[in-house]
Amino acid sequence: MITVVSRWKLKCGVPPELADALKLAAHKYEKAEPGTSLYFVNLAASKPLGPDLRPARPACNPVKPEDQSEVVFIEKYPDADAFAAHVNGPVFSTFRTRYLKHFLEDPDQPGWPKRETLFLEEQSGFARGV
Repeated sequence: MITVVSRWKLKCGVPPELADALKLAAHKYEKAEPGTSLYFVNLAASKPLGPDLRPARPACNPVKPEDQSEVVFIEKYPDADAFAAHVNGPVFSTFRTRYLKHFLEDPDQPGWPKRETLFLEEQSGFARGV
């Protein structure tokens, strides 16, 4: 099992065009990539707990789109073949090329966003109602 957390660095927040694409991304991968076991697209959120570790009341304001600094993708694949199919597949390639303009570009890998990618070895876990 391959678990990936990839943090793509934004140029200047999340404009509406990118926000719309991020909302649809997981659905597109679910339909097009049977080898993708789990796919979540995330943006920064306000802290849900206050300094006393209780729910913040009133709830904190959400992080504004223009204040976002990265998009965090959390992904799971059964094996390297499925991960390669994702990275080399048409849905990912189209997303990367179409929306690269909203991300800092990796100077060492032109055509790719600047990113931090972490590969994890799962020890245990569950997903309830996702």
